Amino acid sequence: MTHSPGILSAEHPRRATRSFWQFMHHLAVIAGGIHLLFVGLFYLLGSPSMAWLNVGSTVLFAISLHCLRTRRNLLASILVIAEVVLHACVAVRAIGWDSGFHYYLMVMAPVIFISRARQTTTRLLLLSALMASYVALDAYMRRTTPLDVLPPLTLEVMRGINLCTTLLLLAYLSGKYYRLVVQTERQLISLATTDPLTQLYNRRSMTELAQYEIVQRKRHGDPLSLVLADVDHFKQINDTYGHEMGDRVLTAISQVLRDGIREQDSVARWGGEEFLILMPQASLESARMVADRLREQVSQLQVSHGGQTVQVTMTFGVACHRLDDRLEQLIHRADMALYQGKERGRDQVVTGAP
Repeated sequence: MTHSPGILSAEHPRRATRSFWQFMHHLAVIAGGIHLLFVGLFYLLGSPSMAWLNVGSTVLFAISLHCLRTRRNLLASILVIAEVVLHACVAVRAIGWDSGFHYYLMVMAPVIFISRARQTTTRLLLLSALMASYVALDAYMRRTTPLDVLPPLTLEVMRGINLCTTLLLLAYLSGKYYRLVVQTERQLISLATTDPLTQLYNRRSMTELAQYEIVQRKRHGDPLSLVLADVDHFKQINDTYGHEMGDRVLTAISQVLRDGIREQDSVARWGGEEFLILMPQASLESARMVADRLREQVSQLQVSHGGQTVQVTMTFGVACHRLDDRLEQLIHRADMALYQGKERGRDQVVTGAP
């Protein structure tokens, strides 16, 4: 059955949700790997407390991954965010502000804004809490001696590693967010311009395209033709075999039309069982020949569903644009030619007045 606009619109939030949880999965994997490397690094630097802290962080990220895979997404998100914040605070307290572990708090800012929190107020509150924590940690640690005093060179190297890692994480987040925006934009464009059942242009987008081609026709003088096609006895097909069969017929015909037109042509589902083909740089005779070839290809279709098979035909009306024509006039002449074809027995191509 054809999906309703409401169902299609609801699909986009679900896709965005899936993308966010995929992002959280990647973040947990990357962060867990970083902490695993830090286990060995701190062991070599002679800071066992930090080594054990990173062991705990690695285990926590492994638990978060398990929660994500078992669809306990909210718990996984809480664990990931809590680990990043607590790890940064404990690490800074253990080996000092100059170690640069506080940089990881910055990664939480973009995470908050691409999170599934529905209210802007919630995001702003979370961001405010993050900022307050950062400022408080900075004020406290600048007056406090760390628990493990590491050599200045070691702290310098550690700060450089943390800074580079933070920048890489932010770059990854930016890239992920950009891809998410582009993907959503493409989905919205597709939803706005295509028919959901046939994936052809919809009426609105074809109207805009036709208006553009008429302007080009008047500017350059090239011919422009239009074909209006209608499935014969479509109501009878729906009544006899059901709407599912009707949808299959429309889908099969759409594929034939899409594959059979010229490269510069465009085809749309104009409404119900009616299709419109726009043919720039095509004379009336050229458009008639293309329409006749499409009519023959459609007549060879055999569409099956539920053990039943139907054979379908189409009637085509062809019209050529006149320089003083509006789009409505061009479509009207094609529609009149189509009507004549229906009156004459269907399964034929009729051309309007040149």
